[in-house]
Amino acid sequence: MFERVVILVLVITIISFLIKWFFNNRFKRLNNLVYDIAGTNSGLPTIIYFWTEQCSQCFCLQKPALSKLKHYDQDFNLVSYNAFNEVEVAKKLNIKTVPATVVLSKMNEVRFINNGFASEQLLASQIKET
Repeated sequence: MFERVVILVLVITIISFLIKWFFNNRFKRLNNLVYDIAGTNSGLPTIIYFWTEQCSQCFCLQKPALSKLKHYDQDFNLVSYNAFNEVEVAKKLNIKTVPATVVLSKMNEVRFINNGFASEQLLASQIKET
């Protein structure tokens, strides 16, 4: 019985290591692309916001949430892209829907990709983690 528990713990540890490795490498591959995108103040985290004219959530939910972030006393850059005009960038960042937000660290490294609406609380916590 003890051997089975040890094997189970070992398998879970290996699987969690592989998952972390996969996601870390995925973000590293995106970092070269993002370095070219965010030509903003490099001393601040950056939020890249994808939207379209037809998206009601973009204007009714996501845009006001981004505006409310200023009340959290956090400085950040905001880069806004129409997803139809920046198709290549959206594809490379694996943007599947709009609204979508990508949070970059102060060093312009991809930290979080949010497909769909992201509340101001979620974005504030993600900025704080960068």
